[in-house]
Amino acid sequence: MDSQPVSFELIRSIQLFADLSLEHQKVIAEMSSIRPFRENEEIFHEGDTSDCLYLVLDGRVALEIHIPNRGRSRILTVEPQEMLGWSGITDVVPRRTLTARSVCDGRLLCIDAPKLIRACEQDHDLGFVVMHHVANVIAGRLMVTRMQLLDMFSDPSSEAPHG
Repeated sequence: MDSQPVSFELIRSIQLFADLSLEHQKVIAEMSSIRPFRENEEIFHEGDTSDCLYLVLDGRVALEIHIPNRGRSRILTVEPQEMLGWSGITDVVPRRTLTARSVCDGRLLCIDAPKLIRACEQDHDLGFVVMHHVANVIAGRLMVTRMQLLDMFSDPSSEAPHG
C-alpha cells in the first residue's frame, strides 16, 4: 500500500510527541508518512534492515520471533499510540530483531530513521526527548521479556504449597 503525507495536527495529537515543542513536532511531521496495512500483513521481517521507526495509529501489530523447529511465536502485541521498530534508530542493532505482522487492518506512522537520527544529532533537545521515549520502550520490552523467561523456566513443582 502507498504511504500518505502526515499533517502537523496528527503529530500534535499523538501522546508520544506531547513533550516536543511545536517546532520539533513540525520536524517530525516533515519526515513522516502514514502507511495503511491489512490484517495479517507482514510489516517488516526479522533480519531486514531498519529504515523506519513506527508508531501504531490504528489497529494492532504482533511482534513475532522465529524459533527453529517451532516456527514463529508472538511475543508481544503493539497497540495504538505504541512504538515499534526502534532498532531503526540505534547504531548497535542495524537489523530488525523481530517480525511485525498486523493483527487487523490499521495504519502506522512511519518516521524516516536516517532523517530522525540526523535531526536528533543536530538538535540535542529533540534528541533527548526522542531517545528518552525510545529508552522507555526498550526498558518496557526488556521487562516483558524477563517476565516471559521467568514464566517459561519456572519450575511449578518447586513452589511452596499455598496453605
